[in-house]
Amino acid sequence: MLQIEDVRAGYGDLEILHGINLEVKESEVVALIGANGAGKTTTLKTISGIVRASTGSITFEGRPVHTWQPRQVVAEGLVQVPEGRKLFPDLTVRENLHLGAYRRGRTEAEGTIAEVFELFPRLEERSGQTAGTLSGGEQQMLAIGRALMARPRLLMLDEPSLGLAPLLVADIFNVVQDIGRRGVTVMLVEQNAVHALQLSDRGYVLENGNVVLEGTGEELLGDDRVRSAYLGL
Repeated sequence: MLQIEDVRAGYGDLEILHGINLEVKESEVVALIGANGAGKTTTLKTISGIVRASTGSITFEGRPVHTWQPRQVVAEGLVQVPEGRKLFPDLTVRENLHLGAYRRGRTEAEGTIAEVFELFPRLEERSGQTAGTLSGGEQQMLAIGRALMARPRLLMLDEPSLGLAPLLVADIFNVVQDIGRRGVTVMLVEQNAVHALQLSDRGYVLENGNVVLEGTGEELLGDDRVRSAYLGL
């Protein structure tokens, strides 16, 4: 589905990714873990077209994503939920959701909103509230819901548990697992390595802009290097 080959990318003269290779297959949940500054967010931004790859290729079903503009990436079904949620705080829950479906008709979008409300009942209860009045967990639900409004084929989540209380973290990961069960391919960037690897089919470990380990979620959870560096064991 998605293939990244020898990709180098960064910001100006600062190279962050040093020739990474990874793959995401259809209907998988794939985790990308690593310390702060390892290049996880830059990887997602490069897939999304926000950061341009200086070398290498990114292909989605054989087509060259690395040559597309961000709007084309979204139109083709690769949708990113950014770190920090990036909601419109003065717009209501429903208005924020509609913005995620700006390329689709209103009738079709209303059908998708019903699916989002099924996944996130609390959002339906608060559909008339402005996003800025929601709790942190509810805002994260809204950010994911807004991305689902675009009918993603590959959903990229950047630190969905960041800043949330433990009970809310469990709720968010349950939702990610549910999204995967519904057939949406998921790429999950997450510092909570235990949760991420437990629900992932496969995972990659990034260190200083390089992929240093890969395997199934179970294999990485049992790897002594991962247990020492990221699981605190």
